[in-house]
Amino acid sequence: VVQNQARFVEQAIAEVKESALHGAVLAVFVLLLFLRNWTVTLVIGLAIPISVLATFSLMYFENLTLNVMTLGGLALGAGMLVDNAIVVIENIYRHLEQGENAVVASAKGASEVGVAIMASTLTTVSVFLPIIYVQGLAGELFKEQAWTVAFSLLSSLIVAMTTVPMLTSKLLKKYKAKKASTDRGR
Repeated sequence: VVQNQARFVEQAIAEVKESALHGAVLAVFVLLLFLRNWTVTLVIGLAIPISVLATFSLMYFENLTLNVMTLGGLALGAGMLVDNAIVVIENIYRHLEQGENAVVASAKGASEVGVAIMASTLTTVSVFLPIIYVQGLAGELFKEQAWTVAFSLLSSLIVAMTTVPMLTSKLLKKYKAKKASTDRGR
């Protein structure tokens, strides 16, 4: 064997995986630090792997392989997932503070910010998607990353608009009772 690139590729993929894992853990820690609520942090923490699995499914159907470029695109999309989920949860939380029950607050909260999140996500997708039409070596290098970023962003949008409200409606049911009891004491 004159030259073996397999070890370099394996090391690069292992580093990207490790960085993505550290990024997810750090994102959950920062959310806990700023939101100061374990339940909300848990909802976003559960939404991240669901979005990643959905992205893997879309990658499979597009015949994309796991490599440095696709894993890098996945890491970019995971950051946007956290952004979308935070916007949805913040609006749901606002409705809960106004005294609505968890199911109504989740439905209203997600629907009110749905158009804004969709516009934001589709704007970012529209930046990355034209890369798939680039010709030559640059197109070959970045095509898989562009597809992966687009898939992960679309997955994050779907998860933020469906899974996050569903989880908050189930996990934040007790919030109204706590808030109502503190309001009565005033």
